[in-house]
Amino acid sequence: MQRFILCSGVHGKASSLELLRQLTVARRPDAIFFAGGISPPERKSVSRLTAWSLSAEDMRFVENFFTTLGNLGVFAAVIPGPVGEPLEEFYRLGMNAELEFPSIHIAHASLFEEANVAVTGIGGSIAEEALVGCDSYSRTTARYFLRSLERSSRPCKVLLLPEPPPGPLGGPEGNSLVGDLIDSLRPTLCVVAGSSQRQGIQRIASTLVVNPGFLAEGTAAWVDWTCAPEDQVVFLGPQATSGPGVGRPPCDRTNRDKSTI
Repeated sequence: MQRFILCSGVHGKASSLELLRQLTVARRPDAIFFAGGISPPERKSVSRLTAWSLSAEDMRFVENFFTTLGNLGVFAAVIPGPVGEPLEEFYRLGMNAELEFPSIHIAHASLFEEANVAVTGIGGSIAEEALVGCDSYSRTTARYFLRSLERSSRPCKVLLLPEPPPGPLGGPEGNSLVGDLIDSLRPTLCVVAGSSQRQGIQRIASTLVVNPGFLAEGTAAWVDWTCAPEDQVVFLGPQATSGPGVGRPPCDRTNRDKSTI
């Protein structure tokens, strides 16, 4: 596998799912890596809940997200976001999706290997110590769950994390523990979910870290390992004007900064 769509943050919007479908049809990736954010970051409090804590509307959207992803028929690795979808429900709905769609892989604390790629990740909130009352993991627990990535012999190792590190991708609000995890595990590629305003790349040790932005804001990223290093990452967003998938060859050097969706 050499060509990937990197994305996050559909945030309960049907338009985000359509955008993901259009991107996949246009670019025909080998894999889709989704770094969390299915439900809105702050779900509205409602009186009619399912037996779980998601509203019936939110649950239908999560199911629709997995159905949309599954129908694309592309290897897809998914983690939950730091907030939005309770982990118990994410596990339940995700496991159902894995059974129905063999191409879907819930990579939260699980390693999947396909061809030359090994991928894992962790969702929820990552803190020095686990936070009471929310889905969070301490530094030690997160490191434990992700340790399988180091043991894989696949040459391309991919890590999915729900928050960006400090620096260009996360600014001063970036999670320093995310940076530490990347530096410790040193995957080939790390996909982090962060603000579309900080869409971009960052190097941590030997790892290429990419913040693709949120699909809900019209942004994503494209990685093609077959291109020259300076052309391997193409950022997709509403400010872009040209690029592969809209008439130009995938590795055209004029496209390497921005591309239309």
